[in-house]
Amino acid sequence: MARFDCWDNPIVDDRDLFPFVMEVQSDLLHAFVERVVVPLASPGAIPGMTDRLNPLIQVRGAPYRLHPLGVAVFHRRDLRDHRGNAHRQALEIDTALDMLFRGY
Repeated sequence: MARFDCWDNPIVDDRDLFPFVMEVQSDLLHAFVERVVVPLASPGAIPGMTDRLNPLIQVRGAPYRLHPLGVAVFHRRDLRDHRGNAHRQALEIDTALDMLFRGY
């Protein structure tokens, strides 16, 4: 498991709106069993998303919107189906998380 890994959303009932979650915690915390994740929203799932707070993230060739306000924690055993890694979009992801936690 690594930062920016994308997984099927463990909450099956939420997959229509949020099919995936992305791990956002530091790789230095790999020894813990909890994983901090942010959901990836289907296009158009939530009106008013912006490019800065909700950048487009590609998962398996399709675009999804990062939804930092939905930050959650799952046990690593709940993250079963790996769907890729968005490390190439690290700047956009970190900018969105900075906006969430620091306001800029």
